[in-house]
Amino acid sequence: MPQSGKGRIIALTAIVIAICLLLPSSARATSILNIRHWSAPDHTRVVVDTDDDALCDDNRGPGKVTLTFRNASFEKDLPFKRVLDKPGLRGITVSALPERTIQVELTLAEGVEVRIFKLKEFQDKPYRVVVDIELPAIEKKESQARKQIKSARKAKIVVIDPGHGGDDPGAVGRRGTYEKTVVLDIARKLRDILNRSGNYQAFLTREGDYYLSFRKRLNIAREYGADLFVSIHADAARNRRARGSSVYCLSNGAATSEAARLLAYNENLADIIGGSPDDEINPEESGAIILSMCQTNTINQSRGFADKFIARLEGIGQLKFRNAQAAPFAVLKLPEIPSLLVETAYISNPEEETLLRSQQGRKKIARALALAVGDCLAAGPVDAGSVSDSGASRKPVKLSEGGRGASPRTAAAIHVVRRGDSLTKIASKHHTTVGNLLKLNGINFDAPLLVGQRLCVRAGAGKDDKGEKGSKVKRNAVGDQRRHVTIYRVKKGDTLSEIAKRFKTSVEVLMGLNHMKCADSLYVDQKLKLPRNPS
Repeated sequence: MPQSGKGRIIALTAIVIAICLLLPSSARATSILNIRHWSAPDHTRVVVDTDDDALCDDNRGPGKVTLTFRNASFEKDLPFKRVLDKPGLRGITVSALPERTIQVELTLAEGVEVRIFKLKEFQDKPYRVVVDIELPAIEKKESQARKQIKSARKAKIVVIDPGHGGDDPGAVGRRGTYEKTVVLDIARKLRDILNRSGNYQAFLTREGDYYLSFRKRLNIAREYGADLFVSIHADAARNRRARGSSVYCLSNGAATSEAARLLAYNENLADIIGGSPDDEINPEESGAIILSMCQTNTINQSRGFADKFIARLEGIGQLKFRNAQAAPFAVLKLPEIPSLLVETAYISNPEEETLLRSQQGRKKIARALALAVGDCLAAGPVDAGSVSDSGASRKPVKLSEGGRGASPRTAAAIHVVRRGDSLTKIASKHHTTVGNLLKLNGINFDAPLLVGQRLCVRAGAGKDDKGEKGSKVKRNAVGDQRRHVTIYRVKKGDTLSEIAKRFKTSVEVLMGLNHMKCADSLYVDQKLKLPRNPS
């Protein structure tokens, strides 16, 4: 039975479509979707996005690189020319040639090295032709500067790694909040707080919106000789109700939980999403070196540090995990440097995205992280006061460690020690002083705290520590020494406990003589009263 005219048209259309699908990509025109670029101090990257694996030839001549795309089209009006002043790159010119050929010409500065490679489509990223324009002289200069800081170190060195960047935005919130932008701002604030204290030297792995491979991030930490490496991120999940901060360290075996394993898997894809060439995707810090004794000791130290970060983050919001998690994170593979990855909050959660979008929320997170660094490295007090949008310091303020809704009138008279507690944290939570805690419980400042230990935090129910009984404790502790004092100027790196030990007195006496609270910071050249004849 002969086919109708309509049936024959449908059949022919299906055949044409089938033939088109079976044709090799070389027979179909490749569409150039976009041409983008961004810069780091020591290199500039140009990316040509295409809808298919492009047929592209490159020609390198004096002061220029030419990419020739055959059987290609570009929707923008041609010729297209853009004059630039980026590191190593002076301009981009795009022009159309006969036989569906598109030519992209890059005008280069002197003394650059060029690396060209292609990337396949991955997740939401299209096919890409990448041109990395590298400035070896600048890179060498930066490397030497980092090594000089290492050799002439004046304080504990902290390297802060804002995750993602450039072609890898990280997680994206419902309101269009980019993880790469949020974590860079938090990292800058954290750096400024630490540097302002004078007890730490803090540096960032990236200063702007560009991507660094895991290998480059780790190398920066090594060149600085970091005492601590902290990679800052924001979490995400399909479940919009998921929320909370979490802290991770490296595992040289299996992950501690399925959630940690999945997170490590997703974070480890960053080099592919960010566009690292194949020779940088698998850092050399794998295999036998991860199993070395050095790495094992560093992991153990990192886990101890992670608990201190968790204790501080608990004061600003909900925790996803109350204990440190471990998984094989590529960005933490530093055998000799304690390293942590901090998921500050869930950018996919509406409330926590609001926290991450606000300057106040980012400041709170940066302050908590700064105090945690101080807990870990114990190189001196950290002033976690206000930080302006540009990083300039403001009048110091106390960062609450007691969570929300704490009140001195409703605080319990007994505190049961939990994991991560310290005398300073307990004193702050219950609006008392370390000196009062020591006196009320008959313990020394250096005495260890045990999980489940019961501490008396107030002299009596209904009595504020500033009231009658608190005053008696303070008077008894200080005694007649108040009349016989000498003055000491605080030096860089001093802590109250070290000063008390050096001058054979107690923290309680020092706090009483100087009218100090447990959350007060020490400043260089600050005058402290000391008992002239300590008992």
